[in-house]
Amino acid sequence: MENSVSVKSQKRLSSMALFWICVLATVGIGLAISYCSGIFGRVPAYASRLPFVIPKGWVIAAPPILFVHLGLSLFLVLNEQVTDYNERMVRGWTWAFWVTLFIATAITPFFIYHGMPIAAYIMSSITTALAIGTTILAYRQSVGAGVVMTIFTIVVALIMIYLAYWAF
Repeated sequence: MENSVSVKSQKRLSSMALFWICVLATVGIGLAISYCSGIFGRVPAYASRLPFVIPKGWVIAAPPILFVHLGLSLFLVLNEQVTDYNERMVRGWTWAFWVTLFIATAITPFFIYHGMPIAAYIMSSITTALAIGTTILAYRQSVGAGVVMTIFTIVVALIMIYLAYWAF
């Protein structure tokens, strides 16, 4: 009887190492891409068309906060044990949505700081839609990841609404 028992042993990265890899890689790569858009430059001339001007300190602080949320949600999703085919499928879709969301979040400031209001609004709309999908998938795997992604989604949706005023 003992010979028929099979144990699946899977070597996993420690939770602490996984946390630091997820958060530091997400924040580092995301900020490198975002800050190359010109966010540190002066306030563009077209900013007078905006409904109100957000203080520069808040604008510079927004990307790190967003990327920390993305990295934390990725950690919470990857820290969950995957045992069957359905969970692996959800994990795969979460990866696809998360990577696309990461790229969209990182390149949106480029359109904002180069005076492309319609493109910035479209990009932020895509980012919000991807955030909603990623949030749903994150809740399927971890409530904590879902809560973190809900906060991220709310912030990105507010940015989208702000950019809608600018674009139209």
